[in-house]
Amino acid sequence: VGIGQDITARIAQEQEYIRLIDTANAPIFGVDSEGKVTVWNKCAADVTGYQSDDTMGHHLVSEFITEDFRASVQEVLDNALKGKETANFQFPLITKHGARVEVLLNATSRRDVEGKVVGMVGIGQDITARIAQEQEYIRLIDTANAPIFGVDTEGKVTVWNKCAANLTGYTDEDTMGHNLVQGFITEDFRSSVQEVLD
Repeated sequence: VGIGQDITARIAQEQEYIRLIDTANAPIFGVDSEGKVTVWNKCAADVTGYQSDDTMGHHLVSEFITEDFRASVQEVLDNALKGKETANFQFPLITKHGARVEVLLNATSRRDVEGKVVGMVGIGQDITARIAQEQEYIRLIDTANAPIFGVDTEGKVTVWNKCAANLTGYTDEDTMGHNLVQGFITEDFRSSVQEVLD
């Protein structure tokens, strides 16, 4: 005597999930409880140059992460295996050609049908170009021939370029994190400058 169950709908749903993961425009990868790659979508392949055949069954941290980030990436994986999610974790991946790609990752646990954690899946974003652009902005601000400074929402200095340092005599080390108005504006102009900042 045999008992059967129609699992056609479940198989169709699983195939749809696989298709969605593979065609997503974000790098998605997963590892099992031993840290070996079990998911590597097309975007992850495009970003790194490694095809899924190159990565499946290989240890993610020891083979694809720069040495200086292995401990922190392993910690994210370990946390996911304990059911703790991680959001906006930045780390580098090494491409097949040896280049460094910066990834912003959200990691979550993978569970089996009984709810047991069996691995981790990460959805990433290649932020290499954004970081390069931010570094270029920093360089442009720092080398501008006009004094440039910036403050955060509390009025504390966050940007102080070389021209501002040359003009005032205060270095960026002197100013960073200090209140601009209270520390670097003469008393007779403090209220008007504060009004501009508010």
